[in-house]
Amino acid sequence: MKYYYEAKENVLDEFATSDFIRIDITDMTELERTAVLNEIKSIMSGKDYRLVYHECGHENRLRCSMEEL
Repeated sequence: MKYYYEAKENVLDEFATSDFIRIDITDMTELERTAVLNEIKSIMSGKDYRLVYHECGHENRLRCSMEEL
């Protein structure tokens, strides 16, 4: 199973592009994960966005689950 932090900017215009960040945190320590999460928040600062913890099971033919942070 793979683990990711994902941030996607919410946009009102359906034709506008939105910022999207996905970071693989599978083999990171808790300290590294915290640093990544803080960096994502810094990059997305001032934007309306959704931040999730994504457990991806596709490689193992399992379902994904996402938890909003």
